[in-house]
Amino acid sequence: MTRPFKRTKALADKSAWMLMLPSVIALYFIDQAMLKTLVEWLIFAPFLAGVAVVVSRIVFPQIHLTELVRETTLGNKAASVLASALVLFVALIVLALVMWAKA
Repeated sequence: MTRPFKRTKALADKSAWMLMLPSVIALYFIDQAMLKTLVEWLIFAPFLAGVAVVVSRIVFPQIHLTELVRETTLGNKAASVLASALVLFVALIVLALVMWAKA
């Protein structure tokens, strides 16, 4: 299985669609403006996540998450703390971007 296909495989997750589809259908009948907002944010969210990844790679060019995860699976606690910190950093950037976009 090629790497790009692994990432897009999540789009075909039946459990996720069973959670989302009824909600989208209900939202269509209840509040179409909210559905439109939801779709707009779903289109915008990958861009914000990409910006957060780029910022994290600019700020911490020496840290490679793949290597940290590999070390974590071998029991390296320092690598797991650093990986957690990097994930938290990216999450906070995404949160800041979302708050900035809403302003």
